Amino acid sequence: MKNTESKKAMIFIGLGVLLLGTGPMFVKYVHANGVLVGFYRLFFAAIMLSIPVLIIKPKEEKPLQAGGGLKWAVLGGLVFATNISLWCSALNFTTASAVTLLDNTAPVWVGLIGWLFLKERQPWQYWLGLLVTISGAGIMIGWDILYSSGQQSTGNLIGIASGLSYALYILITQKARRYMSSLRYSWLVTLSGSAGLVIAAGIMGLFPEPLPFNSLFMIFLMALTSQVIAWVLVNHALGKLPAAAASVALVGQPVVTTLLGIVILKEIPSPLQLVGALVCLIGIFTVQKSQDNSVTSPTA
Repeated sequence: MKNTESKKAMIFIGLGVLLLGTGPMFVKYVHANGVLVGFYRLFFAAIMLSIPVLIIKPKEEKPLQAGGGLKWAVLGGLVFATNISLWCSALNFTTASAVTLLDNTAPVWVGLIGWLFLKERQPWQYWLGLLVTISGAGIMIGWDILYSSGQQSTGNLIGIASGLSYALYILITQKARRYMSSLRYSWLVTLSGSAGLVIAAGIMGLFPEPLPFNSLFMIFLMALTSQVIAWVLVNHALGKLPAAAASVALVGQPVVTTLLGIVILKEIPSPLQLVGALVCLIGIFTVQKSQDNSVTSPTA
């Protein structure tokens, strides 16, 4: 029975990672301001998630309190909105594979933040993974600085900022999930995140020139596939799989995006960029393996 459940979980996480890997393709097609794309993505996701939230009410779910889970969910939504905006913005400057890989360095920064500010002790495997990840990212970014356009370097730096913001989101999520189910939390995150981004987009004056219908439809598909369905599949699988198996699967997201980027976007990485990406992946996997009790969900 357990073997069957594990196989199903591997299928679920595989499909989830595949759908997550398609996300950058949609953003590349739309090619609009990252804040605006992020708003519509979270707005559509909030509408989709509101239906199951209203229908499914777990017995153990407690009423929300402003001083408890609600404040953490709202804070998580605002930080996640920042992450999505940075992620979408980075994709306007550099390759889908680079952005996805740098965004997936979040577990590395989670450990570093925990050590610096929360006095958490990290095993030696974590520090090895941190060193390897930084080395891989350095190879990728160094290549772009020397041989590529300034735009790509800008995109890579935004990608690192995206990874840092996602690390903060993970830490907030660990706190918020003590108060509510994954479904309710995801809904509140998308709701508060879209509210924050609509204000930001309004201040930036992004609404007078609305996106064409084709772009809105692509963002809707992205919200449905890589935001809602993918996260449901992955979150379900994470509860069934051993942490080590989940770590291997989650590292597959940048690989999927890289392959799709080559086929769909014709973004062919150089040999040195591939080496840097591989080193970075090994570092991320090493960090995740050192944190076996706290495997995190994949990023945007």
